[in-house]
Amino acid sequence: MATTHLPPRSSLDASRPVAPAAPKRVRPISWWAALGFGFLAFAAYLIIAWLVAGEPHRVGTGETPLPTWMKICLSVQQYGLFAGMLALILFKAILPWRRTGSVPLDGLIVISFSLMWWSDPLYNYFSPGFNYNTYFINAGSWIGHTPGWMSPNAEEIPQPLLWLPGVYTCAFFLMVLIVTTIMRKTRERYPSMSAIGLCAVAFIPMMVVGTMWEAAFMVMGSHEYGASISWLTLNHGHYYGFPVYQGITASLLYTSWGALRFFRDDQGRSFAEAGIDRLSVSKRVKGAMRFFAVSGAVTAIFFVFYHLPNALISQRGDAWPQDVQERSYFINGYCGAGTDVACPNPDLPIPRGESSLRVGPDGKLVVPDGTTIPVAPAVKTQ
Repeated sequence: MATTHLPPRSSLDASRPVAPAAPKRVRPISWWAALGFGFLAFAAYLIIAWLVAGEPHRVGTGETPLPTWMKICLSVQQYGLFAGMLALILFKAILPWRRTGSVPLDGLIVISFSLMWWSDPLYNYFSPGFNYNTYFINAGSWIGHTPGWMSPNAEEIPQPLLWLPGVYTCAFFLMVLIVTTIMRKTRERYPSMSAIGLCAVAFIPMMVVGTMWEAAFMVMGSHEYGASISWLTLNHGHYYGFPVYQGITASLLYTSWGALRFFRDDQGRSFAEAGIDRLSVSKRVKGAMRFFAVSGAVTAIFFVFYHLPNALISQRGDAWPQDVQERSYFINGYCGAGTDVACPNPDLPIPRGESSLRVGPDGKLVVPDGTTIPVAPAVKTQ
């Protein structure tokens, strides 16, 4: 009987054509979720550092009495908006989750807005550019623990604990709804219009609407933009002076967030959630990743289109108006009268942290404790 001799197994394996390895498919949701987790972890770090440093305290209104009408307006704002935030979270996130076991995109956007307000004072990263009314319920601010922070007296920024999360959630979500309505109506009339075209159509109306609501809040005394460029500011010289570039950057936010909500795939998912079906994880983990991904996209848009440009522009602002500096409820403990630093003015240097030399409100040089004035070394002659 003939014996068949087979080649060694290694030879068979070597001669068999090897299928090329499938390329790894990028899962955008993983990147966005990592970014969202990073933002919230950084917020937790700032708050913990602030608590450990023992800095929480209420920044008072100072010597300037608030008009009764302003107190009423600010109270309605902070309590009404905070209640509105709770209602939105309930109806857009909690109840849908109870019914279906999943939070819809609107709910994720609402929750993201309600958590994103921790970063609002980054506008003042380099120098004081704006401030809130100290009448709001506040405990100072944690923002000064941001690495590289330059503005003095950051712990005296009266970051509103009710008004700020309320206005972020209610006002921002309303703006998103308006943007998506504009985009939907435009697409119905011009079906072939591109995504960029739809965003462009929404941009100008949102700049007008955004300016109107924020300027109205400022007239009621909610906050002020002291370091604004005079010729680009509506009502410059008054505490309610509104820089038009603020409306432009805000519109960039609204249209970008609106695009996140409007442009979805056939399963109703945003670009931040792309690739979730390729994740081999439990439903609960997928839900958590969807939240972090949407939060990451929403917050990244905020940093790129708002924080960065406005922090840079505020350095080019004119002197803080007298109408702002005379009202202690806008400057108490932060700059001007009663502090060791003058409010920003183009003729004054910008301090670089708490140990930096600065010019006081009386125009005299202030040397913080523990700081020495540097002396230049002699020039070498050999």
